[in-house]
Amino acid sequence: MVQYRLVYFNLRGRGEPVRWVLTAADQQFEDVRYNKETEWPFKKQEMPYGKVPVLFVDDKPLCQSVAICRYLGHAHGMVVEDPWEVALGDEVADAVHDLLPLAAQIVYAKVANDTEKAKMLATEFYTSTLPPVMRELDRRLEGKEWFCGKKMTWVDVFTACYLSQLSAHHEGSLEAVPNLKALVDKVVKLPQIEKWIKERPDTPM
Repeated sequence: MVQYRLVYFNLRGRGEPVRWVLTAADQQFEDVRYNKETEWPFKKQEMPYGKVPVLFVDDKPLCQSVAICRYLGHAHGMVVEDPWEVALGDEVADAVHDLLPLAAQIVYAKVANDTEKAKMLATEFYTSTLPPVMRELDRRLEGKEWFCGKKMTWVDVFTACYLSQLSAHHEGSLEAVPNLKALVDKVVKLPQIEKWIKERPDTPM
């Protein structure tokens, strides 16, 4: 049996979609969480590229959250076979992943108690940056239940993870995109994901 060990900070961030995909695939994993200030400086040199998340698969390291989730999708049947559908799914994941650095700036400003900067960044993000991406993702789901083919893939879980986090910081952000909201709700209500959300460590982001 494959042994998984995920190394990340004690945050959701880029590590959380990996946790969700592992959980959705009913895979047990060791969830290693380093304190960014007190532990990470001593562990950084042990990680490829000096970055996390890193998923150790039987002690073999795999880096980059999208690559990790894609690998897990292939390893556990959460993919489709049609190359075009696969490419469209990759496109969706990349589009969603591009939002993270911009959203993170808002959180960092809040943590630094820079209220004015956080407000300015949030206004820009939620009024200009996020809506066109959400509208396009919603359009992709017209007449469909999932992004790729006719079954749930890692792309759906990855997307639902990130967008559920964004909507938690901005209530109502999914209301204008009903197809996308329906997908997020379906993934969040998976029994194993519900259990994970209930039992995971409580972190600020």
